[in-house]
Amino acid sequence: MPAQRILIIKHGALGDVVLAMGTMKRLRELHPEAHITLMTMGMFVPMAEQLGVFDDFIVDNRLPYWKLGATWRAVRSIVKGNFDVVYDLQESSRTRKRYYPAVRFLLNHDMDWVACNSGERRKLLKKKSFRWGKVVREPFRLERVLTDLSFMHGEGLHFDELPERYVMMIPGCSPNHPYKRWPVENFCALAKRLAARGVSSVVIGTRAEAAEVEAIAASSPLAVSFLGKSSLMDIPQMALRSLACVGNDTGPTHMCAYAGVPVTAIFCHRTRNSAITARCISNLVSPGAIEEITVDQVWSALEPFLPPQEGFEQIRAADFPHGL
Repeated sequence: MPAQRILIIKHGALGDVVLAMGTMKRLRELHPEAHITLMTMGMFVPMAEQLGVFDDFIVDNRLPYWKLGATWRAVRSIVKGNFDVVYDLQESSRTRKRYYPAVRFLLNHDMDWVACNSGERRKLLKKKSFRWGKVVREPFRLERVLTDLSFMHGEGLHFDELPERYVMMIPGCSPNHPYKRWPVENFCALAKRLAARGVSSVVIGTRAEAAEVEAIAASSPLAVSFLGKSSLMDIPQMALRSLACVGNDTGPTHMCAYAGVPVTAIFCHRTRNSAITARCISNLVSPGAIEEITVDQVWSALEPFLPPQEGFEQIRAADFPHGL
């Protein structure tokens, strides 16, 4: 009997893909002999490969709807894949309103389409293609499993430049969601406090966040910019080398949390439902705008993971010409 063919759909964003990895591993446990394919964006394939769950990948970069050729290629890859089960972990308007109806119409064999977030299994019963066929709906519950990213690693080309004691800072987020950004001046103030404690700050971000990263790095003599020196795959191991991490509601912050290190994640009220569930997480949720979270609040969450004040040499003003 041929192995069952399964497709898992999860496009993004980064934080959502990271969060789903535990569930993906659970699906492999449920189908140990199956041939499992992941449909995702190309940027997430290297990360998913290290998970050790998938036999194959379909790259779907979610091009705009008016690029009909891309939509058709994605639908055709699902139909030609002869999958027995599709687990839709994305459940976006793209997968619900475009991929599912098109696949249902074109399919020429029976298949289960599982809408994981909605908790519904749809049994598509087909005798031939170019027909809608019959759909039998039944409840479905997929166990959600916490993700562990401690296994993930990149090339670590610049890890020898990491300080001995540091807190990793993640001041960026999606450019489309500026309300998720804790003010850069607050990150600067935090970096100065850490320096006074003898702790470095390692600041990461993308080229789009270069101004914020460089501003924080310039604010403290013990702050280091890692702009352009780390990859997405490096983040878990950088986090594991740190004392703790602090960041906005963005994918790299989720990655640090699921690596198992202490993380302070900062949320505004409108994104409170994105609070992270992890082993060692402090979610600071503002009652309103993110600016209402103070430096004192973040410091209080971080301080238990810092070296004690006692034992450090007195810091001389000459060592910090720009002030603390």
